[in-house]
Amino acid sequence: MIGLALGGGGARGAYEIGVLRALDQLKIPIGAITGTSIGAVNAAAYLLGDLDGIEAIWRSLGRDSLITYKDINIPEVIRKKGFDFDKLLGFLKEILNEETIRKNPVDLGLVTYNLTTREPVVLFKEDIPAGKLAEYVGASANHPSFQRLVIDGEAYIDGAVYDNIPVKPLVDRGYRDIIAVNLKTTGSRKDLSGPYHLLEIESRHDLGSILFPDPDTISRNIRYGYLDTLKALGQLHGSLYRFRTLEDSALLMALSAEEIRFLRETLPPSLLEKTLDGFRKDSPADPDYGLVLASLEITAEVLHVDSTVIYPSPRDLLDEVLLTIRQRMADRKLPLSDRIIFKNLDSSALKALSLATPKLAVANLFLTLLQKRMIGD
Repeated sequence: MIGLALGGGGARGAYEIGVLRALDQLKIPIGAITGTSIGAVNAAAYLLGDLDGIEAIWRSLGRDSLITYKDINIPEVIRKKGFDFDKLLGFLKEILNEETIRKNPVDLGLVTYNLTTREPVVLFKEDIPAGKLAEYVGASANHPSFQRLVIDGEAYIDGAVYDNIPVKPLVDRGYRDIIAVNLKTTGSRKDLSGPYHLLEIESRHDLGSILFPDPDTISRNIRYGYLDTLKALGQLHGSLYRFRTLEDSALLMALSAEEIRFLRETLPPSLLEKTLDGFRKDSPADPDYGLVLASLEITAEVLHVDSTVIYPSPRDLLDEVLLTIRQRMADRKLPLSDRIIFKNLDSSALKALSLATPKLAVANLFLTLLQKRMIGD
């Protein structure tokens, strides 16, 4: 059985719904699930056994779902020491059926912090008093921007101040195969290494705001969570984009000796190290082919090619890149970034661009190499 740790990250938590969807699809056996902050909310909600319903709730959220943004009165918020937490707590009490959660054989753990006693609190289902489950889930999700939640005379704050990705409670529970979801926030994060097998799932994409959800970002993040989990479990390939296979084509074959020489003469070594290496680690064993794929993905990102679909192969992403280029070139009002990546830059200009905007430099160079391959120049 797998132990699953869901990290905190507020509105970014929609990503975890995509993760749960992929784990369910792959029939990954989960013995226990722990969560901090929104991770605790998602963990408890998952035990309701209705992932479709929970996803529908997430998709229904808007900018004012947690905080009524248009009515914010900063002096009043300061006077009350935070935003009103009653709206979120009432929501949790409405959706979290305690009886259903307790009957689910999957174990549930959460992390919060007791401000009254000044100590972290880790609770599993059997530790939570009857009738208080939604409140303690709320205690774990009591972000510092909210008013403090008081339970039985003691004040609690978001568990992220202690452990934002609660792997340790699973280890203490005896789990040695653990999946952890990292929403990449500034919350306290413990060293996750230890005598166990850990698979960490995180996105290379910007997951957006923590406090203010919006339907488009939620939908995109659910999709990213799903795709990234399939990638992490070996079902898909790629870094920013997802491919079913990495079969190459003539236009995406590994670099020739002449092309490698061209790259070395044109690009500063730091560009290869800082911009491309993070992509190449997700690519095939052949480092030269990996460099081509990394450049393709960066170019697609610069051109805002859809990253929420599964492409059969890199060649299919290349087709989308070429289609986008044709559409952009037909538009006389090109944005500055497009004019830069389509421009024929000399070596000194390309090096200057690589220092200012590395990804634009990579995209420019990739399109130059692509043109050389297509016309044999």
